[in-house]
Order: sequence, then structure tokens, then C-alpha cells
Amino acid sequence: MAPNDLDALLELVHDEQSFGSFLHALAADFDADREIYEANPDEYKYSSGPLGWEVGTISDFLYGAAAEAGRRPPLRPEVAQNPWKRCAEMLLTAKIME
Repeated sequence: MAPNDLDALLELVHDEQSFGSFLHALAADFDADREIYEANPDEYKYSSGPLGWEVGTISDFLYGAAAEAGRRPPLRPEVAQNPWKRCAEMLLTAKIME
């Protein structure tokens, strides 16, 4: 599955192994975003990165995930019943938080 297909991978998270696969894809997505950005930084000067990343540091990313943890309960029952999927959802949301 392509790294930018994170929403589809999120739906597949159900255990530790699938969460690990999601984390790997999320990291690859960030690396791809940075590579595209660094090739032409002026194009993305006033917007999110080319693949939608709003954060540029690990600390900003983790702060975003922590904020998502306290923001709201999961909207879908299957996410509330699956802590692996909830963690993946929080990390995916952190990707786009400013």
C-alpha cells in the first residue's frame, strides 16, 4: 500500500502488528513530504507540506497527538473499542494539526 494511503491503513489497524505497519507508513509519508518540500520550499512557503503535513518536528507532532487525545472521544464505536486504532487515529490527526 502506498504511504499516502494512510486513511485506508488506519481502517486496517486492529492489533500491535497492524499498528506497527501504520506507523511505518506514516513515517514514510513524512519522509516523502519532506523530500518533495525540500526540492521546492518556496512552493509550500505559506501552506502545509505537499502531502498535508502541518508539523515539521517530532515534538510538534507529538504535541498534536497529545492534544487530540484530550480533545474528544472517538467518533466511531469501533475506534473506541480498539486502542490500537485510536492511537493510530490520534497520530494521523496530528499530521494535519498546526
